[in-house]
Amino acid sequence: MIVKEVDLASRFFEFSDLKEMLKYSGKKYGDKIAFVTKIKTKGSKEVSYKNTSYRGLYDEMIFLGSALFNRGYKDRRVAIIGENSYQWCLAYFAAACGIGVTVPLDKALEKEEIISCIQRSKSTIIFYDKKMEKMIDEIISSDDADIEFAATLDFDSGKSDRPSVSELIEEGRELVNEGYEDYEIRSIDRDAMAFLLFTSGTTEQSKAVMLSHKNYMSCIYGMCCEELFYPDDVNMQVLPLHHCYGMVGLLTFLVQGLKNTFCDGLKYVSRNLKEYEVTVMMSVPLLLESVYKKINKAIVAQGQEKKIAFALKLCAAVEKLGIDIRRRMFKPIIDQLGGHLRFFINGAAPIDPVVAKGLNDFGILTVNGYGLTETAPTIASESYRHIRAGSVGKLMPNVEGKIVEPNEDGVGELVVRGDNVMIGYYGDEEATKAVMRDGWFHTGDLAYFDEDGYLFITGRQKNVIVMKNGKNVFPEEIENLVNALPYIEESVLFTGKKHNDVVLWLKAVYDKNYLNENHISLTELEERFRCDMDRINKTMPVVKRVNKFFLSDRPTVKTTTQKTKRNLEIEEIYREMSERGLD
Repeated sequence: MIVKEVDLASRFFEFSDLKEMLKYSGKKYGDKIAFVTKIKTKGSKEVSYKNTSYRGLYDEMIFLGSALFNRGYKDRRVAIIGENSYQWCLAYFAAACGIGVTVPLDKALEKEEIISCIQRSKSTIIFYDKKMEKMIDEIISSDDADIEFAATLDFDSGKSDRPSVSELIEEGRELVNEGYEDYEIRSIDRDAMAFLLFTSGTTEQSKAVMLSHKNYMSCIYGMCCEELFYPDDVNMQVLPLHHCYGMVGLLTFLVQGLKNTFCDGLKYVSRNLKEYEVTVMMSVPLLLESVYKKINKAIVAQGQEKKIAFALKLCAAVEKLGIDIRRRMFKPIIDQLGGHLRFFINGAAPIDPVVAKGLNDFGILTVNGYGLTETAPTIASESYRHIRAGSVGKLMPNVEGKIVEPNEDGVGELVVRGDNVMIGYYGDEEATKAVMRDGWFHTGDLAYFDEDGYLFITGRQKNVIVMKNGKNVFPEEIENLVNALPYIEESVLFTGKKHNDVVLWLKAVYDKNYLNENHISLTELEERFRCDMDRINKTMPVVKRVNKFFLSDRPTVKTTTQKTKRNLEIEEIYREMSERGLD
């Protein structure tokens, strides 16, 4: 990859808080489009598009906040739940920029979990969309939640007797036009809790993470200093905005004046990429690996393997001369992704290095990032100038990190510190003390730095399998090899027993479409899988060899960022094995 250094740090500065940041963007980018909202006509296939400018975004946030503030809602916890939308963002911003604390909730949670989050966060205001209306009505009418005000996130309130965001905006507009400014001039304590986020809880019950404006602004500044975006870039929001990774990514784009659009759903990704002429997208491994497999499947189906192999060699050769022809050579592939896509940012979990390299080779910059909700979230990331296979790049320029108690291979727990590190866990001082020690946040991830400062994550401490001989096995290492098989969608490594010893077992979820497309039976696929696992095992030291493995058509239990909830999934695996007589 040809790298031309850009002094990004000289272009940006760290804002005090989110309100200052949005005001800055409103003035700097003015009438430039900040958000595109698709509006579907009920009972018709026709759609229209509503554009919101950067100036309009800031003004409407002030109007919404002013309406709430004037109604007497000050220092409140504001819960927000529903599909990604412009209105969702407005409620999120308005709550944090003068009302009190924003509490984004996962719409995929069960009713009891939503009630628990509302209770634990002490939220008394809630914004919701029509899809959540029935559940929210039930929660409000019960004695389970102390909600004093509720509003819909839709453009109109429909049959609801509660106000919509649009109605509140108009209410606030009238107030501001008459000279009301109490909300806009309200000062913000950048060190105080402003965002209360519930972790995805992949291994245990979710924790409530307290984040401040300082945490967010530090992380956004670090991202701006590392990742290169262009004024005409278009972002499509695929990741759920209740998650820190999705929201901070969006805020980074808003600092830089990008146009932001919303995906209609995962099955519409390809169509939306073309529809909005998307250039930039934040994603997760499951989606990117699916995209890469589809590209390769099309190459094989069209008999283009030799042609593509030659083109890759040619691109590599001319690149040594300082010429990059990848996007021209692989235009048909880029056209499959809407024709404009240039940049994938991967997070939530490590992407298979083969997939990342493959997409980069096709001319689509694909970088790996790493972080946690507790670090708002980014700790490290690759960039256009820092890419190394298998790594998550280098530490953000305003983040310090080190490895504690490394083993003979340099692998130990990663600990970090910086302004991006959380205030703590809400209502759980004991849990906070467990991870915040001597000024360092203990990530719970095992990692090492190479000689050039690139960070490699080897696995979660809690996921590490300790064999009877004391050797450690990182499940992710073996799962990545299995997931690279063209007919495997995902896999989970776990332990079983054989002759009173601990052995490795593996469940692999196969792609059902692969059977029809390749005209083979499940029995034939199982035989192929057996041969592939034998091959993989031969490349492994004895301690890492998988003793028992099977194919399944049952997807793993996941969070909304598509990370497997390992403990719950292993319970499901044992249940499936019992049902199928595999135990």
